Amino acid sequence: MTLRPPTVLTRTVRYAHDGGRLLEHLAAAGLIATTDDGSRARPLDAVLLESVDIATKVSRTTIAVLEACARLTCQGPTVTVEALPQAPADGRAALARLREALADYVVAGPGPGGAPPDALTLTIPPAPDDGALEERERLTAPSTIAPLRVLAGAEVDHPHLPLEAGVVAFDYLATFETLPEVAMGDNTCPDYLFYDARIILVIDHPTAQATLVGASLDEPDLAGRLDELAAAIDAFDDAGGSDADVTGAPGGGSASGGASGPGGVVHAVPTLSDDDYAAVVETMKEAIAAGEVYQVVPSRGFTMPCPDALAAYHELRAANPSPYMFYLGAPDFELLGASPESALLHSAATGEVAIRPIAGTRPRGLTRDGDVDHERDTRLELELRTDAKEVAEHVMLVDLARNDVARVCAPGTRRVRDLLRVDRYSRVMHLVSEVVGTLAPGLDALDAFRASMTMGTLTGAPKLRAAELIRAAEGVRRGSYGGSVGYVRGDGELDTCIVIRSAFVRDGRALVQAGAGVVADSVPAAEAAETVHKAGAVLAAVAAAQDARLVVNREPAGGDDGGTGGTADAAVGAGAGRGA
Repeated sequence: MTLRPPTVLTRTVRYAHDGGRLLEHLAAAGLIATTDDGSRARPLDAVLLESVDIATKVSRTTIAVLEACARLTCQGPTVTVEALPQAPADGRAALARLREALADYVVAGPGPGGAPPDALTLTIPPAPDDGALEERERLTAPSTIAPLRVLAGAEVDHPHLPLEAGVVAFDYLATFETLPEVAMGDNTCPDYLFYDARIILVIDHPTAQATLVGASLDEPDLAGRLDELAAAIDAFDDAGGSDADVTGAPGGGSASGGASGPGGVVHAVPTLSDDDYAAVVETMKEAIAAGEVYQVVPSRGFTMPCPDALAAYHELRAANPSPYMFYLGAPDFELLGASPESALLHSAATGEVAIRPIAGTRPRGLTRDGDVDHERDTRLELELRTDAKEVAEHVMLVDLARNDVARVCAPGTRRVRDLLRVDRYSRVMHLVSEVVGTLAPGLDALDAFRASMTMGTLTGAPKLRAAELIRAAEGVRRGSYGGSVGYVRGDGELDTCIVIRSAFVRDGRALVQAGAGVVADSVPAAEAAETVHKAGAVLAAVAAAQDARLVVNREPAGGDDGGTGGTADAAVGAGAGRGA
């Protein structure tokens, strides 16, 4: 079957500084798909990706998937692809493309026999993990990443399309590596959830240019949709937003308020108490002493009410500008975050892949009012840079990144481009490095992405044994936490970040997860404090969206204090400075 290429149309639209508020505006106007959570209509099947330069705090790029034609959901070896109702012709064309390219793996879908025309199910078993295949053969063997490759390879005459955007869970690793079985936890993110974009908005902030781009087989419908979206965007006024807004103070609240009400208190309840998390750290130290791993990154979560995830994203964006800010509205959940750390990057222009490990953390030097005490801040940076243990652990993770890059790059091209710089965020500062190399012939960006899963800063070293220990300790799937959010384009450009400093929101409650890198001489109480530090900015944003004061509990719900006693300030505790 030969599928004709879609028509590409564009519209230049009014520049908007704040992509999140624009997305909210379009949802309120009924111009993008929405679902009703009971208290509000929120974006559905939408992805927002934003970026701020850490050094200058200036916005760089916004990419928003405003309309998708297909949703791809992976769970284990099964990928379900659904044509979405807002673009039925293009969704069915995506199904036809997949059915033709991956015919050997189709188990249900459109075709004779009365099968529904709007869904397709593929089952792609993993390559054998018995040593029969060489590493390169195993890496390039058929896998559940194939549907993304097929759709990204569609013939579209535009540099920004095709575009597949979404989230990959930490647990996707278990689809091609052997890990202990665990139950589904509160974070119910599937192994991956991606959208095949039909209409996107691209904002280049340095030039203040904004463009709608769409590709469709139904040109009249696409033209009409672009015209109505363009009219709404041109009418949108984000109050003259500028980059000063990005670094503004949080706490503006939202129209939705919250259960606590203005001036009230909202509690963040840990999934593990400080003492129980410290016990997990001790268990990990025993594994390190036994020579099983060098480092491992156990995590715990904090749960709290979150009646409006997009309002929480606004607060997080303002308080904690980051290289990777994201909001994803799926049918069953929302995901928001401001991540400092890339997962894997692949430049279509240069052919380079890059990994930028972050390991080594100190709190910012802040006054009681939250302002920066520059003298204290500089002292903490010096302490971080000169801590021999911190530097040694960071270099170990740089070595792990070098190994990951070497697996997929041409010999002699791997190098460390940046080593041990310090990046500052609203509540913490980190040590950051960058490892790059040129992708080897015969491999593509998605091969490199699978080869690097999961990032060492969220797992440990060696990765597989660390992942086994994490599953044994945590007992449930991590879901989106420690996974990746981002996109792959038709030209091979891939840009992903690690899902940290994030909230998974479902049924009006947020789960904010954070971990700490455990090494032989870790202090358990300090590692527990570090998880509070790392979760702090997101917890504060969720509270600020409700005009509420944040209290971080020390005990889980039902603990000795009933889940409301002994508390810890989210901005207190030095932390040992590793992990995520």
